[in-house]
Amino acid sequence: MTSGSYPPTIFILGTDRDIGKTVTCIGIIEKLLSPECGFSLQDIGYIKPVGQETVTVLDGKGVSIQADKDAVLVTSLLGIPCCGYDKMSPVVWRDGLTAAYIDQAATGDPLKGRDDFLRLIRESYEFVAEGKKIVIVEGTGQPGVGSVAGISNADVINALRGMGVQVFVILVTRGGIGSTIDQLFPYLMALDHLGTQVNGVIVNGVLVDKMDKVRHYLETYYGRVFGALYQHRLQVQSAPKLLGFVPAIPELRLPTMRLIAEHFAKEHDSNLEVIAPSDFESGACHLVRDLKVISLDFGYESFLEPGDAVIVGVNANDVILAMLLLHERLMRKHGAGLSGLILSCKQVGGLAQQIRELVLSGDLPAITLAYDSAEIVQRVHNMTIKIQPYDVRKRELIAQAYRQHIALWPELQCACL
Repeated sequence: MTSGSYPPTIFILGTDRDIGKTVTCIGIIEKLLSPECGFSLQDIGYIKPVGQETVTVLDGKGVSIQADKDAVLVTSLLGIPCCGYDKMSPVVWRDGLTAAYIDQAATGDPLKGRDDFLRLIRESYEFVAEGKKIVIVEGTGQPGVGSVAGISNADVINALRGMGVQVFVILVTRGGIGSTIDQLFPYLMALDHLGTQVNGVIVNGVLVDKMDKVRHYLETYYGRVFGALYQHRLQVQSAPKLLGFVPAIPELRLPTMRLIAEHFAKEHDSNLEVIAPSDFESGACHLVRDLKVISLDFGYESFLEPGDAVIVGVNANDVILAMLLLHERLMRKHGAGLSGLILSCKQVGGLAQQIRELVLSGDLPAITLAYDSAEIVQRVHNMTIKIQPYDVRKRELIAQAYRQHIALWPELQCACL
């Protein structure tokens, strides 16, 4: 592939970990898939050059490898054709690699290891970009991650631009005013010092009632103030363009019953049992909007709403039956019922066979656990909620937000024509 034939490439990096880079990748891809832009999944390539957190997947030859979990998430959730995770996730920075790299670099040529990594990244990019109309590159952590080996986000961007790739760099940051400006500043200056221009900024997770105020002051600052204060200090960077203000999406922090079950399956003392539905993996993917404990025999129905997951003692057979009936009524009335049923204190026993059969025959996701209700609540509230490859509802919410609030700037639109 010659330099002139590389597709336009969007590189997404963030000012911190968990800032929303992966959500932004999903959102940008959904924007590209919208009728406004007119791309198809086959037109879009995706790569995460440097990864940290991994999952085990199969490469193109059926061999188990470690691939970055976000690369697996994005391609699985969106259905992007996989050209091989060894290419989509070429460099994996595993535990212990930092010390090993420093030891090796200190006694040899520090540039050799860096050049080997960058060569692998360039080759993988070329493979992913072949036949694509546009490529999404997801950065790692904050801009400095990878600098121990000379493969920071800026190094990767510069390497791609050095190949002749037209790279449009988006820096993602959290919504605010002073905090956003303060968070962006050191990275804009550091990236500029490395000769890496940021083409635009996406302000992520803005509180809806603060949206107009945040937009006004950030647009005013970067439009009229930033350049006067710092332009004389900059080499390649100018005041960054604000590409959009994405409102906070609270539902992204909600678990599903499937995720809750997966979480407890890793706890050796949970004694998890999945009861229903028979196809739990697909049937337990509704968002759990609230977790409620039922300890009364009656009078609790008015406190329960569609999307709630209910915790009930495993021997409270009458209440469990009432939950099944309530779920059916909610489905008829609202088109959505309870999201799940968690039966606590499994070791106590007492679940009547007739009630178990009713649970088994229904569509309400149900599990049993050895923990008591209070411990279940605490453990669920302490869960780290990440988007999963099966979170279709979250994908829809991200698509809606980014299609509405993000504009692809003219330079990229022209490059994509």
